[in-house]
Amino acid sequence: MALTPLPQGAARLTADFAAPTGPVLHGAAGSLYGVSEDGVPGDELLDALEITTLAVKPDGGAQHPGGDASSVVNVLRRNGDGLAFVYLQDLFAKWPYEDVGIDLYHEKLYEVVPPMLTDGNAGRLVWVPFNEPDWIWYSLKENAPAKYDRFLADWITTVQLLRGLAPGVPIAGPNEAYYHPEFLPHFLRRARDTGTLPEWMTWHELSPRSLAEFRGHYAAYRGLERSLGIAPRRVNIDEYGNNRDLSVPGQLVQWAAMFEEAKVHADMAFWTAAGGYSGAAPQPNLPNGAWWFLKAYSGMTGQTVRVDPPHPNTVDTLQGIASVDAERRSAQILAGGTVEDFTVAATGLEHEFWGEKVTATVHRIDWTGYEGTAGPPLPVAQFVSDPARLEIPIYGPDRMAAYWITITPGEAAVIGPPPWKGQWDAEAADITSGEITRHGHADDGNAFAASGEHDVCGLGLTDSAVVFQVDVPEAGEYDLAVFYSHMYGRGAEATEPQPAQQVLTVNGAERLLDYPSTMNWGHRSIAREAVILRAGANTVELSKSGAIGTARGEVALDKIELTERRPGRTSYDAAFARPRHGGLVFDLYAAEAGYHRIEGAESAILAGPQNQDAPVDLTRPVFLHAGVNRLRTEPITGPLLVGPATGPAPVEVDAAEVTRSGGSCLVVNDFADRGHVIGWNGRGATAAIEVDAAEGPHALLISYANDERTDGHEYNVDIVTRRCAITVNGKDAGTYPMRGTWTWNDFWTYPVIIDLLDGRNTIVFANPEGPTAEFERFRIAPLNP
Repeated sequence: MALTPLPQGAARLTADFAAPTGPVLHGAAGSLYGVSEDGVPGDELLDALEITTLAVKPDGGAQHPGGDASSVVNVLRRNGDGLAFVYLQDLFAKWPYEDVGIDLYHEKLYEVVPPMLTDGNAGRLVWVPFNEPDWIWYSLKENAPAKYDRFLADWITTVQLLRGLAPGVPIAGPNEAYYHPEFLPHFLRRARDTGTLPEWMTWHELSPRSLAEFRGHYAAYRGLERSLGIAPRRVNIDEYGNNRDLSVPGQLVQWAAMFEEAKVHADMAFWTAAGGYSGAAPQPNLPNGAWWFLKAYSGMTGQTVRVDPPHPNTVDTLQGIASVDAERRSAQILAGGTVEDFTVAATGLEHEFWGEKVTATVHRIDWTGYEGTAGPPLPVAQFVSDPARLEIPIYGPDRMAAYWITITPGEAAVIGPPPWKGQWDAEAADITSGEITRHGHADDGNAFAASGEHDVCGLGLTDSAVVFQVDVPEAGEYDLAVFYSHMYGRGAEATEPQPAQQVLTVNGAERLLDYPSTMNWGHRSIAREAVILRAGANTVELSKSGAIGTARGEVALDKIELTERRPGRTSYDAAFARPRHGGLVFDLYAAEAGYHRIEGAESAILAGPQNQDAPVDLTRPVFLHAGVNRLRTEPITGPLLVGPATGPAPVEVDAAEVTRSGGSCLVVNDFADRGHVIGWNGRGATAAIEVDAAEGPHALLISYANDERTDGHEYNVDIVTRRCAITVNGKDAGTYPMRGTWTWNDFWTYPVIIDLLDGRNTIVFANPEGPTAEFERFRIAPLNP
């Protein structure tokens, strides 16, 4: 594609590759309660992230049902060098924490701290003794000397206690809900003079204004250290962002740019349910757009370089990060946060290193809601240029998307144009008996993100309808994506929580469109449907009723997207695969479970959702589960090409065909595939299936529902993960976590790789310690036939 410069005056973001700023830290990829149990999210998602910190609770803490430190440390040990910041006050059940007095708190620390001092946790824990003392227990925000003194006295004795109980374990604090310039000089001076300075300085940045103010906060803090003669502390902003930011690549890039520039660590906040990686992991193995942003950020290697945005320290504006890796001869840029056309100017690329030409490829990382799944970033443009004059124009950017630019020497193979795509916001459509509501703007940070900052709700009346007039360039098949949210049945409705529907009418032809439940009325997901459209004008209507009848339930609508359906293969560039153990790891995506042809290598290791490491012959089809599948290859230079393939049909066992024992029951469920589920399983009750198979590894897909919860938290949804122990032919095949699915009538799929024998095999599902999830059906397919 020829370089067509944007008009003079268009925004410019400059990345100066001659001005390195230090090794890439990846500090902004952390999360508070983003990991709830070992396996939630799964390693298929976490392995690709460079996690430096996670914030958790002490083992057995009563604040939330998941997030125990030792369980999370198990995850960190498999997936890098990250640290677990243990919020010790999360041993309490209530929010805000019960003010039991410092003496009783210390007694509880004597109980909870020593059991965590295991060999497995060694070198991985950081104590956070107080959380948001500006308003919890101490009211430091009142800036009263007596309140300062009370906290500082308790800080000193608590730090001394922890250092006595756990010598060598670092301490973090004071951990206020915001940067507190009036209090911090008192804190640092007293902690310095009493030998109780924390090894880590922590505070929270939980306002949209933080995008404008953090750099000033950080500079002020470093100035305080210097003025008091204190050696620089490591900094962790251990809660950042609002609901409007989380899940949104175009917002996350603004936060990550600030933190990476300052070389601080940071954890995305916890506003919703644990185990979803702060809005980046819709299900344990399924990614959304935010996950692909975090993966691209985690994949930046080498040195960061200076980036000059057009409007630094401004909320909701174009920001970016850039890195260069001399060893891999590549550079990367992440940018986004604006709706205005902009240019990325890459300066400092020397001919002696890069040669006469470089190729810059622009990939768009789309927002897909909190629960809508997404495939890898889409290549949308490519430019070949003299490296000394590389300028990359971005036309018509989506404010909610991030743009990942890769730069490599020479002229790369030409990419074709991306599939045509259009989008239409619901609030701009023709609305009958519905209400437009504003969400997720900078003055209401903890409202959930919405396209155009609005959605349409109140669509439960018989005549409720939203009608979109759409134009497409050619006649043919398109993928319709409906961005929606609902928790129908969990409010005043006289029914149990359940999936909802609308009547979808395309140019007069009606069908029902199903909507799985989401966490709440703002936690947006995507319902997808293939539609046939004519060239030019078309009408797409989503309504409560139609000639085919009245749909069940109610949803809120955000927008629709139409994308040209273009069958083909997905290309994964070896230059940006993950180097591991002398080879490469590719994170392959499958929109749905099935067989795939993988070209570009002859053999590989399929890591598997639980690290089963199954060898696969790539001359034959490989079964991939829905979501991310890690594939390890020997070093290769060309791309991997992945596309659908044919293979044997999976063996399917329905709930009614399962052998039950010990009280396991067949329960009627109108939303199950064939009307039944296996319930009351576990605590001695078991479910067993028998399948005939050829010897070798097989994919086992477990369709389940789980809506166990604990009650009482002010804003977090405390879902409970249930576990399932699997035995195959009498041998233990592992115990696996099954995260909450929002209702007992919504079914998710949990994938496992198991080894089967030639002939008849028996697979048993149990949980000696508690109930399992409810099982709808099981599917089994050979991994590499």
